[in-house]
This record gives sequence, structure tokens and C-alpha cells, in this order.
Amino acid sequence: MNLLKSFLRETRDLLVSLKLTVALILLSIILILVATLDQVNLGIWAVQAKYFNTFVVFWPVGNFSLAVFPGGYTLGGLLLLNLVAAHFYRFQFSWRKLGIWLAHAGLILLLVGQLLTGLWQDEYQMRLDQGETKNYSESYRNIELALTDTTDAQFDDVVVVPEAPLARKQVVQHLKLPFRVEVRGYLPNATLRESTAAAPAASAGLAATQGVGPQVVVTPQPLTYKQDERNLPAAYVELAGPDGSLGTWLVSPLLEPQRFEFAGRRWKIALRFARHYQPYALTLLKFNHDRYAGTEIPRNFSSRLRLTTPDGRDDREVLIYMNNPLRYAGLTFYQAGFANNDQTTVLQVVRNPSWLIPYVACGIITAGLVWQFGLHLFGFVGRRRSPATPRPSPARATEAKPAGKFSLVVTALAAVAVAFSWFPRPVKSDFDLAAFGRLPTLVNGRTKPLDTVARTSLLVLQGRQRVVAPDGSTVSPVEWLLDMLYKPQLANAYPVFEIVHPDVLALCNLTPDDGAGRKRFSYAQLAKGIPELDRQAKLADAVESAVRSPFQRAIVQLRDGVILYQNLQENILAPGVDGYLDQLARFDALVSAGLAAERAKLAGHLFDQVAAQTLAGLRTSFSTIETFGNLRLIPPATGDQANLAAWSNPGAALRASVERGRLDAATSAYIRLGVAWRNNQPADFNALVREYRAGLDATIPTFLRKGDAEARFNAAQPFYTSTLLYVAAFLLAVTSWLKWLDALGRAALGVTVVAWILTTAGIGTRMWLEGRPPVTNLYSSALFIGWGAVALCLVLETAYRNAIGTVAGGLIGFATLLIAHHLSLTGDTLEMMRAVLDSNFWLATHVVTVTVGYAATFLAGFLALIYLGRALFTRSLDQRTVHALAGMVYGVVCFGTVFSFIGTVLGGIWADQSWGRFWGWDPKENGALIIVLWNALILHARWGGLVKQRGLMALAIFGNVVTAWSWFGVNMLGVGLHSYGFMDAAFWWLAAFIGSQLIAIACLALPRGPWRSPSAAAVAA
Repeated sequence: MNLLKSFLRETRDLLVSLKLTVALILLSIILILVATLDQVNLGIWAVQAKYFNTFVVFWPVGNFSLAVFPGGYTLGGLLLLNLVAAHFYRFQFSWRKLGIWLAHAGLILLLVGQLLTGLWQDEYQMRLDQGETKNYSESYRNIELALTDTTDAQFDDVVVVPEAPLARKQVVQHLKLPFRVEVRGYLPNATLRESTAAAPAASAGLAATQGVGPQVVVTPQPLTYKQDERNLPAAYVELAGPDGSLGTWLVSPLLEPQRFEFAGRRWKIALRFARHYQPYALTLLKFNHDRYAGTEIPRNFSSRLRLTTPDGRDDREVLIYMNNPLRYAGLTFYQAGFANNDQTTVLQVVRNPSWLIPYVACGIITAGLVWQFGLHLFGFVGRRRSPATPRPSPARATEAKPAGKFSLVVTALAAVAVAFSWFPRPVKSDFDLAAFGRLPTLVNGRTKPLDTVARTSLLVLQGRQRVVAPDGSTVSPVEWLLDMLYKPQLANAYPVFEIVHPDVLALCNLTPDDGAGRKRFSYAQLAKGIPELDRQAKLADAVESAVRSPFQRAIVQLRDGVILYQNLQENILAPGVDGYLDQLARFDALVSAGLAAERAKLAGHLFDQVAAQTLAGLRTSFSTIETFGNLRLIPPATGDQANLAAWSNPGAALRASVERGRLDAATSAYIRLGVAWRNNQPADFNALVREYRAGLDATIPTFLRKGDAEARFNAAQPFYTSTLLYVAAFLLAVTSWLKWLDALGRAALGVTVVAWILTTAGIGTRMWLEGRPPVTNLYSSALFIGWGAVALCLVLETAYRNAIGTVAGGLIGFATLLIAHHLSLTGDTLEMMRAVLDSNFWLATHVVTVTVGYAATFLAGFLALIYLGRALFTRSLDQRTVHALAGMVYGVVCFGTVFSFIGTVLGGIWADQSWGRFWGWDPKENGALIIVLWNALILHARWGGLVKQRGLMALAIFGNVVTAWSWFGVNMLGVGLHSYGFMDAAFWWLAAFIGSQLIAIACLALPRGPWRSPSAAAVAA
């Protein structure tokens, strides 16, 4: 009896313990991570079934499957049991613990809701052609065999056989069927082709005798798990009546229903995707696919439909577009895609009776977290304001005055440096290059100054904005662009292609010694190798980006760079036409003569054959420029600032000018500018720029104002200046730990504040230029993560005044801006948002909030690295600093938990509004969830006394690994809705960063010997 009581007591203690909570959270993280990685092989749906919607995860070993890990149902059930048991036995209700009660109650509801969603939610698709009406939707994955009695002209009587009996080759006998259904063969995925022989070979010993089957060859295919592909099964089905076999039919979703007659009734047999009928119908009236001007980037998808019910109670038009679904009669219809050259809409149809539970649960959890951590925050602020802190002595106050003056001087110098950066020295030239660089153009869906075009193009081609001519002189980005447009032979000699892969160099018959700096080459050097480069790139295009070799990635990158280069050159001058600029300068005369010759020819009169041929040649060249030129330099003549589609490239403008018989003002201006640039006539060039600019001021002032600001922003390079300031702040703060803590610490804080304000101004300028919230892509996320982390560092430094905040701020600010610089090498960072992301509300809520969570988690890890660095390499880590760092890490982890959770929840709500799934186990979703779970693990381990200060630091450092994986790692998998493709350089940098963090964690486990700071060495892990 005592043994039983002891066992029950130990079982109870285990069920209510925080040790079990931490273990279950850790197992959940491992499960989610492995499942995310396995999506590369299995796809999202198979992964859900294998890992999450199961009690045990089985792993195939040869012909067997071994149970290797608890599944999602098991871990979720144990967490639910742990939570309920802990609240019944261990927790006592109080207002101070209200936040914990709410958070756990919400988590219980969330677990129950996820279980119900997995059991009840169904997803279908409805494909509608223009004018088509349907009252059913179809499954994307599940199939069924449909046997339809069509004898009655008024209705069809349908019997369906689900996929499971077909796959098991069961014999099916239904009361409504006068025959048996015997499945002779089932292929989960197959391709069909028409037979060219008189009698096609049987597939795996199977053959069809009825319908179209005898004329079709079936080829089995491996199952596909790719998100944008579907399995197309095939089956050989024999129907047998009382008197014997009726024959064998080959059925597949690729085949139309096949008709036959039996027992005086007419039948159809078909293998189709499972249907879900509803008591109303939808008719597609119009599908719209809006694109950004001058691009194929989708801006919006929308379907205008008519909804009708048989009883006539509903007969109305509805509009479904991205982030705006139709909810009707328990189903939700989302705009999912399109097909058939924009003539077919694809709607996602979702039935989820439990859709509201996650909303309520997450609201309760958020309220609990805010309440609980808010109490801690107010308590911390109250303690910091406590009068118990001794006032500084008069001598100390006297010492502080010189320190204050020194910090003011250093801060003022930083501010002066910032002011000078906003007024950079102009390029030494008689030409007004700055004015030309401010002229607007439309590229990739947005208007931007030519200065931006030049800078971003050079970053893509060679990784920097500066061009060095063969004679060693420096060419500014705008000068390079002018040479590209008007002096292509000169531009072709500039080494602007960065090539480092030895095999690519060999392909182009080049060696490192042939290039400037051993890695930059000119277009002229590449010209002979371009045909082979194009051939190799086409071979690489056929390979998925995630599995391309480094050589293939380098080939594709260089090919894309060559195309960009050629498109830039072919905006005004047609390739391979001698004296083309002179022809354009005489446009009116040549076109007038050519048109007159054409009219005379049509009238049967004598005509100027040379003039007619010249005009024909010009028309051909204008079409070439219109096709290949990527700059829409010509604004609408009416000045319609809202109609971006009215912008045209010079080729289109020249072609239209032929019909008018005269040049338009904008095209004429660019031709005359080209003549002045080619002939080295700065006075004429500058006058023409001013004249053209004055005309634009009257028609498109808004574009000019933004273009001027963007050009000034480009020249000032605020993020580069901030990078230097963060380095200076870091060095000042680190030095302050060795000497002059007060003076250098204050100076470091001042410099950090200046750098942060400058970064804030830079981010704010980008927001105004783009008309978007601060985070819209990976580049802006790097800026904002650094900005948010430094802001938290400033709060910490204000509270503690020990230079730890400024050290962390300088380090994180520098690191994130360096990451942003490398991300900018992909092109324009103010890119257009794709349709599903085109929502400023969600960008401002979900994306900003979850990015703040990233910033906080990173900051906690970097604070732990500071703890490690001071403990290992200095004697400055005293007991007071140890406690301060532990408090900082704990507080920042709490802050990060709240924002990570809220941001993840907002992402789920956005996903639910966009495609009907609050949680779909997408890799990016999983990464965000792992951050939340890891922060929760840190807090529960701390609360349960499972780790002390050194253990807390180790867990916080591993938070860097978790966050880096969520930020970059999942993007490289090549699967999911947030995949940005595999990047060689990013992968190795990510691997090196993760390795460095693991080494740091190992150092924290070192015994006391190597620790120079005795206070840290004395703290148990």
C-alpha cells in the first residue's frame, strides 16, 4: 500500500512539475524542427499527417516502420494534462497570478482548438471558368470513383467510392448499383498518353477493355509532395454483373467520364477529385489580375461572382479578393489563384466549425502575458526609482562634471558627422550629374530617380556602387549610367561584372589576372563567351534553385547580370546600329520624309526609296528598344500621376511619335541630352536638364519631390554612417570597462543615441518613399531588427548605466546593418509587394510585432555573450554586474516572449484571412513558433530553478540560433509560402554563426579554471 501511495505521489509530482513542462516544450521544438526540415521531401500535407496529426512518429527502416518519437497528439495531450494538473494542485489563485491563469487557460483552449481543427477542418478548391456556374468544390488531394446513373433527365443519381477502398483494391457492392465494383489495379500517381500502336502494352499486367482505356498507355510515376504539384492517380476498374464481367475501364482525373449502358439504364464512370456539394451556386462574372505597371508582379487577384440559391432568397453579386474572403453558410471562399490565361479563377473553400477558437484562445493568452509581465515591469521601474539608492557624494558629483562635458563633446562631434553626411561633396564634373540623377523613371512597378537605377544596378552587377575605369579614374554611378545609355562602347570597357567562381571564369576564357582586383571584368571581356553562358544558364534553369550546384548558381547570376546590363544599354540606342543617335537627332526630318515616301508609294507615285527604307529601319529599331529596354523614362503627357501604366519606354514613345509625325517633349529631351553628353557639351547638357525638369515640375510634382528625396537619401547613405557610429560606440563602451567608466560610458551612450536617431530617420524616409510600414522584405527586416534591439539597449543603459546596453547596441547595430548591406546586393530594396502581402494593416501589425520579438530574442542572446566575454577575458564581471546581466536577460526574454507570441498570433489571423488556415505548419510559421516555445522554455526553466545564471545565459545564447534559423534558415529550404530560395553565401554565414553560438555555449560549461572573473566562476550553472 505504501509503495502504491509513493508511486501515485511521484506520478502526481511529475505531472504537475515544471521539469515535465520544460521537457515537453523541448520535445515539441524538436518535433517541429524535424517536421519543417522534412517538408523538403514530403511536402506540407504529408508532414502534418506524419508528425502532427498522429500519436507516434514512425520512421521507415527497410520494409519496417519504427516508432521513433512522440507525435503531435501525444505531446499536445501531455501538455494539456500537465497544465490542468498543475493548476488543480500547485497554483493558488491571486490577482498577482491572474496573468499566469489567463495565459494557461488560453493555452488549454488553443490546444483543444488545434485538435478540433485537425479533426473537423476540410479544404477544397473551386475552379471556375469565365461564365461558368458550379454548386460544388473539389478536394486538391483526395479522389473518389463516381458511378452516375444518368437515365433520368431531371437528375443524376451518383454513387461514390472513396479513395481508401480503391487503394486497397476492395470489392464494392452498393444497393444502388446493379453490378459489383472490383478494382484490378490502382496507381497513386501516373501519366497518360495516347497509344500509337494498335494494341497498347498492358501496365503491370493490367489492360482496359472498355471506354478509352485500350487507346491509352499508363506510366506509373513516383508520388510528388511539392506544394505546386498534385498526384494524378489512375485505376483499372472491372464492373461485374450477375451474368459476369461487363469489362474493365481505365479511369483517371485526366480522362473525361466514360459512358456505358447496363440493365436498361445509362451510366457514367469517372475517377475524379472528391467533391463537396453546397445548396447554392456561384457564377464567375469577371476575374481580374492586376499587375504593377511595367512588371509581371501581381498586385491583386479578384473574382466578381454571382451567388444564387435554388429558393431565390439569395441572388446577388459578391467580390472576393486577396485578404477579403466570402463567408457564407458555414464555408469560407478565398482567392487562391488563377489559370488559363486569366480566364479561370481558383478559390480556396474552407469548412472549419472551430475557426473562432484560436482567436479567443490567443486573445486570452495575450491578455495574460501582458498582465503578468506588465506587473513585473512596473515592479522593476518602482525598484529603480526607490530612494534607497544612495545619493552620490560631492566628490563623485564633481568628477561627473568633466565626464558630462566630455560626453557632450563626443556626442556633438557625432551629430556634426551626421550633418556633414547629409551634404556629400558633389562629383567633380562640369556636367550637372546630380540634376540628371534626379530625373524620374518607372522601373519594376515604381517611380524612382535615375540615380537609384544606377546605384542598384551596380550593386547587383559588382557588389558596390563605385566604378573604376580602365585608366584608374573613378566613375560615379550616374556617369556610368550616362555612358551606358549614350556611349555603350566606352561603358563596355568598364569592369563592372564580379566573377569569382573559377569554372565560370574558365567558361568565359578568363583568369583572375584578367580582371580588375582579380574579380571584376568588363562586358567586352565577356562578349565572346555569352552564347555558351546562355546555354549553360538554360541547363541550370531546368534545375530547382534549392538543389543547384554552386557553379549553376554562379552561371544563373552572371546570366541575369548580363541581361540587366543589356536591357540598360538598349533603352535609347538600338544595338548594332551605327550613327543611331544622329538619326534620332534628325527624327522629325527623317520621319517626315519617310512618311511622305510611304504615302507616295501607296498612291502609286514615284517615291524616295532611301527615305522609306530608313523609316522602316527606324520602326524595327524602335520595336527592339520597346521590347528590351527596361526603363520607362517617358511620363504621361497629361501628367496623370495616378496612372503609372501610362509611363512608357523610349522605344514605345518613338514608335508613337512616328504616327504623330513629331517627337514628344520627353523623348526629344533625352535625345538632345545624349548628343550633348556624347559631344562633351556640359553647358548644353545642363541647360537641357533644367529645361526638361521645369516641364516635369508642372505635370508630376509629387514624383519629383519623392525622387529628389530619394536621390539625396542615396547620396547621404545614412545606414553606412550609422554603421560607423555603432562601431565607435562599441569601442567607447568596451574601453569604459577598463578605464573612465563614467566619461566613456556616457560618450558611448550619446554616440549610440545619434546612430539610432539617424537609423530612425533612414527607416522613416524609406517608409515615406515606399508608402509602407517599416518591414516589407528581408532587407528592411534587418534594418528594423537592429533598430528595435538598439532601442531596447538604450532603455537598458538608461536604467543600469553600466555600458552593457551600449556595448550590445553597438554590436547588434553594426551586425544588422552589415547584414542589410549584403541583402541590398540583390537590387532595389524598395520593391513592390505581391498581392497576398499587399496589406499595410498586417504589415504594420503582424510583421512589425514579430520582428520586435526577433530583436528582443537576439538582444537577450547578445547580452549573454557579453556575460561570457567579460567572464572569460576580463576581471570586470563582479557580482553586481552578474546580477544586472541576469536581470537584463530575463527581462528582455519576457519582453521577447510577449511580442513573439502576439506577432505569431497576428500572423495566424492574417493567414486565416488570406487562405483560410489559422495555422498551416508552413516553415516560416514553424520558425516563429519555435522562437515562442524557446522563450517559454527559458522562462519555465528559470521559474522552476532548473537553471541558474550561467544556465540562463546558455539558453539565451541558443536563442540566437533559434532566431537566426527562423529569420534566414527556413527561407533557404525552398518550400512554403515564405521561401526566398537557397543562397550559398547566406547559408555558410548562417552555419558559421550557429557554430560560433554553439562554441559560446560550450564555453559557458567550462569549469572555473579558464574564467578570469571570479564572481562569474563562482556562479553555478
